[in-house]
Amino acid sequence: MKISIVIPIYNVAPFVADCIRSVIRQTWQGQLECIFVDDCGTDNSMEIVRSVVQDYQGPIDFKTVRHEQNRGLSVARNTGIAAASGDYIYFLDSDDEITPDCMAVLASPIEQERYDVIVGDYRIVGSGMPKIPLMLSEGQILRDQEVLHAYRQKDWYMMSVNKLYRKALLDQYDLRFREGIIHEDELWSFQIACKAQTLACVKKETYIYKLREGSITVREFAPRRAESMNIILKEMCEFAQAHGLTGNRDVHNIIQNFRIDCLNKVRVGAPEMLHDFYHDQRRMMTTSWINCCRINGGDLKKQIRDLHMVLPLPVAYPYLGLLLRYFEKKSCS
Repeated sequence: MKISIVIPIYNVAPFVADCIRSVIRQTWQGQLECIFVDDCGTDNSMEIVRSVVQDYQGPIDFKTVRHEQNRGLSVARNTGIAAASGDYIYFLDSDDEITPDCMAVLASPIEQERYDVIVGDYRIVGSGMPKIPLMLSEGQILRDQEVLHAYRQKDWYMMSVNKLYRKALLDQYDLRFREGIIHEDELWSFQIACKAQTLACVKKETYIYKLREGSITVREFAPRRAESMNIILKEMCEFAQAHGLTGNRDVHNIIQNFRIDCLNKVRVGAPEMLHDFYHDQRRMMTTSWINCCRINGGDLKKQIRDLHMVLPLPVAYPYLGLLLRYFEKKSCS
């Protein structure tokens, strides 16, 4: 079995050497290739990459693929997938690190069965940002609808890093990152959850996730973030339609919860945008409140959540305000 580690490189000069050394320190005895995707940064990141790798003598096959111009993280990851020759793909951000036993730990379940996704735990350094816990247990295996249901329950995290993805699954359903948006992991993980038939959990910290001032993760809300959320929501709806999942309860509730979460982020971060943002979302709604009731059955909370979809706009706006404040209070309690 062969694993391909994909590392996009863009303006990470202070961090990339540590990232690469963490790959070199891997104890796994299987085939390993590491693909650097040069996304045309303006610093000396690639010079550092070359200087670290040039003296390496070992079994890891290091490769570099270069873009003609800067194209962003999503395209860089897609380029890495296209260049990969491994059975599994692993995404590593160039300002993070992995533990020496990362590949060995994540590959261990595959000795028994070729799972579609293998997820490990992680730790955060450099920020007070709370960690999203991995709620699955050590060695737990999810199959079929369990994978999607666990994602809806937030039992496994949305970030694309620190997971092994079976490349055949990605190719079979043409699963790639959406270009031109931020927070692309929201859409990617939703699509993975919809199509993966098996997922294995290794409850060990194998990834060191570094947060620093100025990173996308810790920035304040911005208009581009709102635009990206609308694109992600639209793509989720279209993906569900294309794959016959519009009547799936988990898919429906992932989309509706994401819709409410987006609206609440806009209400708090850019309230002046809420009216137009909600108007755009109303236009892209692909289901009705009647259908929501049918999917959710007797779940009154879900029906109350989705009631705004059927109300006339002059009534929907004040109702939505009450709804969003309720969900904000609930999330803080």
